[in-house]
Amino acid sequence: MRGILVLVLCGFVYPLFGVVEIGEKSPELCWKSIESQEICVKDLQSRVAVLVYSTGWCPGCQDEIAELSRRYSEIKHPAVALVSLSAEGFKHGEPVTEEFLKAWQKKYQIPFLVAASPNNAGKDFFKPPYYIPATVILDKAGVVRFKKVDASVDEIFTVVRSLEK
Repeated sequence: MRGILVLVLCGFVYPLFGVVEIGEKSPELCWKSIESQEICVKDLQSRVAVLVYSTGWCPGCQDEIAELSRRYSEIKHPAVALVSLSAEGFKHGEPVTEEFLKAWQKKYQIPFLVAASPNNAGKDFFKPPYYIPATVILDKAGVVRFKKVDASVDEIFTVVRSLEK
């Protein structure tokens, strides 16, 4: 009897902590932008949303954001929203402040949205351990169509182009 109770409880509790998979609708997430405005998934609907989770201290994240910034013109379109979501500042464990976001944007000349992702680095989409950089792409209806740790910019752009049509 106790085994059945455990299975029943797991059936109710596990989905609460589940990871959003490809083909599933994104949860309603919100982040604080560089201008201290709230950016939410619902605000990005009707556009292909590219969520790039990173930290300021991560060399791979720095490389990726630099390349995304340089090549942004290749996918710049009103139907596409690219968002840099930083979970930590330039030092490991350092919180994301407005000053960090401004410095991050300036250092990498980021021409798209920049926001704080309060130390979650995409935990809604990836199982632990959480690695970065991590990219999630949502279609215009807010459904997850791509998610990958350490995705190449070419991969990201290929998915975006296929979804913006």
